[in-house]
Amino acid sequence: MTVAWIARDEQKHEWCSFPPSLNEQSAIVSETWLTHPESLSDQTICIDLSFEEQPEHLASLEKFQQQGGIVVVAATIKTCMDLPSGFIRVNAWPGFLNKPCVELAGGTQTAQEQVALFLKNSGRTPEWVMDQAGFIGPRVIACIINEAYLALQEGVSTKDQIDLAMQLGTNYPNGPFVWAEKIGIKKVLLLLTALSAELPKYKPAAMLCEEVNSL
Repeated sequence: MTVAWIARDEQKHEWCSFPPSLNEQSAIVSETWLTHPESLSDQTICIDLSFEEQPEHLASLEKFQQQGGIVVVAATIKTCMDLPSGFIRVNAWPGFLNKPCVELAGGTQTAQEQVALFLKNSGRTPEWVMDQAGFIGPRVIACIINEAYLALQEGVSTKDQIDLAMQLGTNYPNGPFVWAEKIGIKKVLLLLTALSAELPKYKPAAMLCEEVNSL
């Protein structure tokens, strides 16, 4: 099995910062880090962590899949219905790549088995979840961030105090505003906007919208 990554330096750093657990099958995996899928050759799997920001990668990824490769793309908002048949989605929001659990959706059973084997060799646990916008983790974090902005606009407290309260009260590693900055507030707003089209509880806070519009 050979795996090619399409990723920025910061994504590579975050993924590699998680210590892998070695097992007897790890020798079958070799990894290559690329900046564009045009450089793909005879790899088994391509994991494109830049896809969400670089949708023009699509043609090269489709060609790779047609040649027998397995394609995994960072697509948090788009579902498999919005992607070419057979593509696998992965949650690759900043702050999630160095975690032991990886959320995925879609793909054939054979493709899922190959991707799961690679992730297990990397010390991760693959979690195959429902094919819905936002997966599970990003939905939860986006809701927490949105509630924090609602509290802020109601004058409950400051950003720093809300962050500190969440860290001390819930033992979260980051407060909601730190999370928003780490993920990218535009990404958070895009997900909330997409979800709120069907579920009003995800309606973005006015202050969050104003902050994005001022960027």
